[in-house]
Amino acid sequence: MIKDSSNQEISIWNMVGYLGSGLQLALSKECRLYVVIPIIINFLVLALGGYLVVQTISGFLQQYLDLLPEWLNFLSYVLWIFLALTMGFVFCYIFSTVATIIASPFYGMLAEKAEGVIRGAPFAAGSDDGFAAVIKDVPRVIKRELRKMAYYLPRVIACLIISFIPVINVISPILWFLLAAWMMCIQYVDYPYDNHKISFDDMKKDLQNQRLASFVMGAVISLAMTVPILNLVIPPAAVCAGTKYYVEMQKRYTIDVALR
Repeated sequence: MIKDSSNQEISIWNMVGYLGSGLQLALSKECRLYVVIPIIINFLVLALGGYLVVQTISGFLQQYLDLLPEWLNFLSYVLWIFLALTMGFVFCYIFSTVATIIASPFYGMLAEKAEGVIRGAPFAAGSDDGFAAVIKDVPRVIKRELRKMAYYLPRVIACLIISFIPVINVISPILWFLLAAWMMCIQYVDYPYDNHKISFDDMKKDLQNQRLASFVMGAVISLAMTVPILNLVIPPAAVCAGTKYYVEMQKRYTIDVALR
């Protein structure tokens, strides 16, 4: 008898486990070839971004703090720390996003190969033409990235505005972290969905149905992205983890359909 697991929550530990096994899968001999170019792209973009941040953030923060009213001087050190963390996180996220967009066609290939390994098939289901189909779909992949950016930007702008409102901005690092956790999960789970031409809205609904686990997965990715060296391999590991999540969701959906 088949047990209906379609309505069961994916546990937090499952999602964290997906990241661990995703890292192993990304570094496996089957997927290693698809990881090299994204890592090079991440290294170049993040190195450039780090240099620009170091060159500009200190002067900008000092100018901003000089504009604060005198009665807030006693908070200057606290505000400096919060603003430095917030701006550093924003810049890190911006450059990580740029690197991800550039590498997105390669992440699509990685997700397809990873799904093939997980399912024990040469290529992901529904992609019979293999690499040729993925290469042909590069314009569609870029369009999908722009769709994600259209979803992200209003939320990023809202957090950015809050970050520059005195007193209220002390909560901005928390807001940025929560937003980043959600966005990171969306970013890396989306690749296998896109390979199967499942709409962005349908993918988002699946994540919303597993909201807590999705936030935890995104939070772990966000924290790992702040660790030098590790942040080079985390994106491909997250793509593989997102692919495992997709396969699990499809298994649940298939079981649900079979029981109707």
